[in-house]
Amino acid sequence: MPAVLLKLPANDDRVKKIILEGVSILQSQRKPNVRKVAMELTAKHRILCPYDTLNRRFKGRTQAAADAHTHQQLLTPAAENVLEDWLVFLGETGHGVDKHGLCARVEQMCGSRPSTRWIGLFLLRHPVVVLRKTNSLDPKRAQAFNRNVVGDYFTKLIEVVNKHNIPWAQVYNMDEKGCQRGGSRRSSLRKFFVSRTKWTKYRPKSANLELITIIECVCANGTGLSPGFVFSGKDFSPEWFEVDPNIW
Repeated sequence: MPAVLLKLPANDDRVKKIILEGVSILQSQRKPNVRKVAMELTAKHRILCPYDTLNRRFKGRTQAAADAHTHQQLLTPAAENVLEDWLVFLGETGHGVDKHGLCARVEQMCGSRPSTRWIGLFLLRHPVVVLRKTNSLDPKRAQAFNRNVVGDYFTKLIEVVNKHNIPWAQVYNMDEKGCQRGGSRRSSLRKFFVSRTKWTKYRPKSANLELITIIECVCANGTGLSPGFVFSGKDFSPEWFEVDPNIW
């Protein structure tokens, strides 16, 4: 059974990528053969590579839609790349900006304030950047988590390991995570199947707010210890923990 050959419009993203690949191949050839390259790309991707479009693009008679409207954009492609790097850097350092901050920054760069539609188009042109909710971070932890502090920590760690000839099988990293027995606020985001005709939709929730600490420890050689659970209180019944002999 022959494979299905897709014929997509020229403005489809997959066709655009094929055209760019074809132009790159033709530019690297001493004697470019547009028809042969178009046939090879069609067989490779199982998507029709339009010969006329590839030929015009290679000879510089036409441009891609994004390049043809560059002069109509608020920022040049180079300026948008710088803006993308700026947003990624601020997001990784915990100082991300929202829509208002982005619009203010763009206005400083070009003198015109972008519309809300511009933000969506900018995200389409730069898929590395996304607009999402962020988790809260303690200011003291954010202040300590930077390149200089982290680099200094690992430098001192390597010095201690080399000085005392400590094997990696004896280097461990420990972390802890707290959770409530009654379920946290995040658990309320789970969805359940209910009747469409019923307006009220309830589900019982435990009122137990007891905090349990889960401790995990992983070795530098890839192995790990069994998780540990820390409960509040002093007296417990032994049968509470008769679940797994490896859990302590």
